[in-house]
Amino acid sequence: MEFSKQQLAGLVGGVVLLLGIFLPIVSMPIVGSISVFSSGRADGYVLLGLSIVSLILAFINNIKPLRVTGGISLLIVVIDFIYLLYKLNSIKGDVVDKLEGNPFSGMAEAMMSTVQIQYGWVFLFIGSLLLVYAAFTKTANKPILNNIDLDEQNQPEPKVRKTTSTKLVSDDIFSHNAGRRVETPIQAVATDMKLCPLCAEEIKLAAIKCKHCGSMVEETL
Repeated sequence: MEFSKQQLAGLVGGVVLLLGIFLPIVSMPIVGSISVFSSGRADGYVLLGLSIVSLILAFINNIKPLRVTGGISLLIVVIDFIYLLYKLNSIKGDVVDKLEGNPFSGMAEAMMSTVQIQYGWVFLFIGSLLLVYAAFTKTANKPILNNIDLDEQNQPEPKVRKTTSTKLVSDDIFSHNAGRRVETPIQAVATDMKLCPLCAEEIKLAAIKCKHCGSMVEETL
């Protein structure tokens, strides 16, 4: 079974997005790594459903609906990423403000500095972008083939010219010989041999001497 360029992009995008849902997107002290699916938010379940639907659509070569699934997936990933960055910055600011003058503020700041964005976002972004790319890209060979088919269909059928040379020749002969009796020359095959009167052998009609008996014969005119 052969897959088109759009199908391959859709299948790869769906698989990458599906992996990104379960890969860590942020690591925090004590809590550890957190993925979109394990965060408890509804976004993880929505992305999971969109990735599965996208895989099915790409497999059956129904590419147009990938514009919807890929677009929604990319929108959710972008919103979640911006929300996470905003949330981390706000938490760090709150910790600094609340623990100001506290002897444990340095420890809290050190713990907050260990909060890091993880590689799961790479899979989420690449998977979503591949789905959008598969939905909007066009196969380069398809329009060319369609144009060739249209040109072949619009091409007029060649007209077969009937030759009239035979008719013209016959007409010319008829008009040339109109009122005349057409005489067909018959090549007469003349007998150019005769019999010798003495030896009765065949000799040429114009011969005056027999080549067989050597006798003189009269020339026949």
